[in-house]
Amino acid sequence: MMRRFSWAFFVLYFLSFLLIWEWIRPIDQITNVNYLHFFVIFAGLALLLYFFEVDWRVASVIKLIYIIIVLQRLHFDVPLIGEGTWSTELVLSLWDSLILTVQQEWSSVSDVYRSLLFFIVLWLTTYLIHYWVSVRKQLLLFYVLTVAYVALLDTFSVYRGDASMVRIVLIGFLLMGLLTFQRILEQEKLHQSVRQYQKWVVPLAVMVSFSSMVAYAAPKAEPIWPDPVPFIQSYSEEARGGGVKRLGYGLDDSELGGPYVGDDSKVFDVMTVGEQYWRIETKDHYTGKGWGNSSPVMGEGPSFTLGEIVPLNLSEINEDSESITATMDINLEYSHLVYPYNPIFLETGDADQFIVDSINEKITSLTNDEPTELSEYEWTFREPRYSLTELRETTGPGEYEGTSELDRYLELPEELPDRVRELALEITEGEDNWYDKASAIEKYFSQSGFTYDETDVPVPEDDQDYVDQFLFETQRGYCDNFSTSMVVLLRAVDIPARWVKGYTEGERIGPAENGLTEYEVTNNNAHSWVEVFFPSLGWVPFEPTVGFQNNVSLTNDLELDTEESAADTQEEPAQEETQEQPLPLEEDGSDGNGGTSQGFSFAKLWEDLKQFSSENKMAMISMGIGLIAIATVLYRVRYRWLPHVLIVYFSLKKDNETYSKAYVSLLRQLDRYGLKRKDTQTLSAYAKEVDLFFGTKEMSKLTNRYEQIVYRQDPHATQWKDMRELWENLIKRTTG
Repeated sequence: MMRRFSWAFFVLYFLSFLLIWEWIRPIDQITNVNYLHFFVIFAGLALLLYFFEVDWRVASVIKLIYIIIVLQRLHFDVPLIGEGTWSTELVLSLWDSLILTVQQEWSSVSDVYRSLLFFIVLWLTTYLIHYWVSVRKQLLLFYVLTVAYVALLDTFSVYRGDASMVRIVLIGFLLMGLLTFQRILEQEKLHQSVRQYQKWVVPLAVMVSFSSMVAYAAPKAEPIWPDPVPFIQSYSEEARGGGVKRLGYGLDDSELGGPYVGDDSKVFDVMTVGEQYWRIETKDHYTGKGWGNSSPVMGEGPSFTLGEIVPLNLSEINEDSESITATMDINLEYSHLVYPYNPIFLETGDADQFIVDSINEKITSLTNDEPTELSEYEWTFREPRYSLTELRETTGPGEYEGTSELDRYLELPEELPDRVRELALEITEGEDNWYDKASAIEKYFSQSGFTYDETDVPVPEDDQDYVDQFLFETQRGYCDNFSTSMVVLLRAVDIPARWVKGYTEGERIGPAENGLTEYEVTNNNAHSWVEVFFPSLGWVPFEPTVGFQNNVSLTNDLELDTEESAADTQEEPAQEETQEQPLPLEEDGSDGNGGTSQGFSFAKLWEDLKQFSSENKMAMISMGIGLIAIATVLYRVRYRWLPHVLIVYFSLKKDNETYSKAYVSLLRQLDRYGLKRKDTQTLSAYAKEVDLFFGTKEMSKLTNRYEQIVYRQDPHATQWKDMRELWENLIKRTTG
C-alpha cells in the first residue's frame, strides 16, 4: 500500500536527495567518470520509492531493472533486446571481477563491476536516508559526514568545495530543522497543518539564509596553523602546481611537482609485434619550474595524408628490419595521434590531413582544416638503428659545430644552482664520449638511492629550482622528476637533450592474429622520458626513471679484443661450477622439514604461526584489547542495535509460538531501554505506562493479543502477521 502524498515528507526527501547529490557531484572531477547523471537519477528513484512506501519486493525489482539497463547501455555496444550476448558477458565480467576482489586485485576489476558496486552503495545510502528521515527523524550523523567528505576532497584533491559547502549548510540546516519540527509534532501529539508549518518553516528558512549570507560575505581570518608536512602542503590548493593531479596526458607542464593519483582509465588498445614507447610531443625549454617550448607552438609544419611518407625523421632506420604495423583502437579520443619511433606512413585514419608541428613534433589530425578526433588508425613503422660503435664515437656536435641548430637543446636557466652543474661533471668524470656520459647519468638515479613515488612528492618553493630540489633534497618522485633532471644534467655537460611525453608500452593482454600482440594502455601509462641527439644517428631515447626499462635495441657492433673474448670464454665454466646446486628431494617427496615439497605441511604451518605470533606480539595484544573494548561498547549499547537483529530473526519465523516469543523479547528490550516493569505491575498497567511514554497505543494492543493467547487459549489470536507491524514499530522506538 502506497503512502498518501504529504508535502511535508516530500520536502524532507527532496532535501535529502540534494544532500546525496553533493556526494556524487565531485566524482567527475577526481575521476574520469562522465556519466554520473545515471547515478543521480538512481538515487532520486530510490528515494521516491521509499517516499511512496512501495512494497520492498516491487521496489527492488524496479531498481534492479534500472541498474541492468544502465550497465548494458554504458558498457555494451549492442541493443538491449535482440542480437548480441551482452547478458552472458555481463555475468562473466562480474564473476571474474568478484574473484579478483577476493584475491585483492582491486585495480584489475572491470568497469561494469565498479559501476555495479557504486549502484549498491547508493542503494544502501538511500535506505539509510529513508530510515533516518522516516523513522528516527534525525540526520545529524549524515550531515556531519557530508561536511567532512567535501572538506577532505577540497583539501586533498582537485575538487573545489566552496560552493558545495554553502549548499550543504543551507540544505543541512533546513533539513535538520524540519526533522526537529516533525519530532515535536509526534511527541506533543499535535495535528500537522499548513499553518503550523508556516510558523516553523518561514522563520527557519529566513534565519538559515540570512546567517549563511552573512557568514559567506564576512571577512575571513588567514589560517594560523600551517601544514607541518610537505606532503600535506603539496595537496593544498594554494600550493604551486594546483595540488593533486590525476595520471594521464596533460598540456600544461609549466609547473611540475606535487602528488599524483592513479587513473586506470583506458586510453587505447594497440596490436603490434612487441613493446613500444608511444610518443606524443617534445618540449625543449626548461624554466626552473617546468617545461615549455622555446618558440610558440602554432600547430604549423609539414603535412601528409594517408599512405604518404611521414615527414618526421627521429633517427636512422635499420634497413635490415621489416616494416611493422601498429593498429590503434582509441578509447579516450584526442585530436593528436600517438605514434611509435620512426613512423613511415599512416595506413588508416578517418581524417583528410595530418600535420607534424615543427616545434614540438605533435601530429594533429584535421578534417576540413578543423582538428578531428580519431577512434582508430594504423601505423606502419620501421625499427630505428642505434649503432653502439657510432654512439661511442660521438664526442662532440660534429657537423653542427658552430651552428645554432642545437642551441635550444642546450639552454639552461641562469638561476640554475651551481651544485647541479658540479654534480653533472662529477657523474660523467672519466667518460670520453657522449653515450657513456648519458649512460652514466641514466644509471645514477638507480645507483644512488632515488625512490619512485607518486604521492609524497613536494612542490618546489618560489625561490627553489625543481631539479635542484629533487637531486639534493627529496630524491623521490615520478617520471617527470627523473626525466627533467637527466635532461638538465646532460645539458650541463654540453650534450643536447630534450624532454619527451607519451605513454609506455602498456599491459600485455595476449596474442592476437598474424603473430601480433595486444596491449592495453591506460592513463597510468602516461610517461615522460629523455632523448639525446647524436649527430650521426639522430635522437636516441633514454630511460632514467627508477623501475622503468628502456626497450631500445642497440646494435652491438664494437670490435672486441680476441684475447679478452677468449679469457671471458675460459672463465664462464668456472663461474658455473661455483654456483650452488639445489638440494635433491627425498624419493618420497619430502623437503626435509617435516612437510612435502608441493603439499600442505602442518608442522610448517605451526612454525609459521609461532613466528608470526612472536613477531607481532604487541600488535596482537593491542588488537585483543581493541576487540574487547569494542565488544564492551556493543554490549553496553545493545538496546540500540539488538532490535534490528530481533526484527530480522522474527521475520523468518512463522509458527504459532512466534508471537509469544516476540512479545517476551519486546518486554526484555523495554527493560534494557529503561522502561522497567514493577514486580507487582500487571501487563495491562505496564502497557499503558509504555504507551504514555511513547505517545501511542501499540503496547496495549500487543498486550491484549498476548493475554488472549496465554490466558484465554484463543487459537485465533496466534496470527503473527497481523501484529508484526505494530511490534516492529514499537521495538524500533527503543533504539533512540
